[in-house]
Amino acid sequence: MVIDKSRVRRHFDRHAHEYERYAVVQAAMAEEVATAALGALRGTMRGRNASGRLDLAAGTGREEYRCEARILEIGCGTGRLTAALARALPEARFVCIDLSANMIAAARQNLAHWQLDPDGNERVTFLEGDAETLVAEGESFSVVASDAGSGLEEPGRRLGFDLIVSNAAFQWFAAPHRTIQACLRLLRPGGALVFSTFGPGTFRQLHASFAEAERLLGLDAVPHGQSFAGEAGWRECFAGADGTFRWSGRVVTETSQDVRAFLHGVKRIGAGNAVVGGHPGVGGRKLLETMERIYTGKFAAPGGGVETDYELGFGIFLRADLA
Repeated sequence: MVIDKSRVRRHFDRHAHEYERYAVVQAAMAEEVATAALGALRGTMRGRNASGRLDLAAGTGREEYRCEARILEIGCGTGRLTAALARALPEARFVCIDLSANMIAAARQNLAHWQLDPDGNERVTFLEGDAETLVAEGESFSVVASDAGSGLEEPGRRLGFDLIVSNAAFQWFAAPHRTIQACLRLLRPGGALVFSTFGPGTFRQLHASFAEAERLLGLDAVPHGQSFAGEAGWRECFAGADGTFRWSGRVVTETSQDVRAFLHGVKRIGAGNAVVGGHPGVGGRKLLETMERIYTGKFAAPGGGVETDYELGFGIFLRADLA
């Protein structure tokens, strides 16, 4: 299965203005990634005050604490995760990548309040482009980020990041193993990578309904959206890396008024079919009507409407020296 990145970009560009209205599951995932990332950052940077990199304030949760960390975010979207981290880390600097120019424009607007550090310096750098291509450039990417004003160029400091984060974006990778390895090369000693993604059980009701509809209509089965890697697939991406990888996951079931409302919301979060060889939409009218009838009959919610599963996965990698 090959992801059409140009189609992904068009989807997100088209719906950036309404993304947050529909991305309820992604918002909850961002909160969990932020909490995990702050915990990982506190752990990886504790005791480094002598280098001037950290001065943790007493307290927990989302209270502000002094932390001159360099943070890379892959797939920043509208900036929800960025804002949560920037609010908690007023001295951290960020490099935020996204494929969509319109998503970056929304992120700039949402981050206006946290764009400057306490000294009035810019601390959030946005880069538009394919994150897989950018991170694969390794040290040269760090130099580009420095030239863009990220503050990575401080004398005596290795180019790189203390923390790499991503929320609901890794599933778009065309070459996940290669990209993960490239990300790990960008981590400073003791750095952490924290991400969320969707698992193979996501939209299981939709896929099952399409498969049954195609069987009844005598149609060849084609992808109606991408398939997602599970825990084993992501663990394989970190195999051999010098550190510790932890994974957690669960299934969340959402309810929509009906199948059409569900599909409408899916399109508004940019998650239309971006699989090369799949239908650009959800299929012809007869297929859609048959799928909708099957979905409504088999996956009705107890209180009315229809159910949709989202399998959520969360990964944390800690470099070996502090793992």
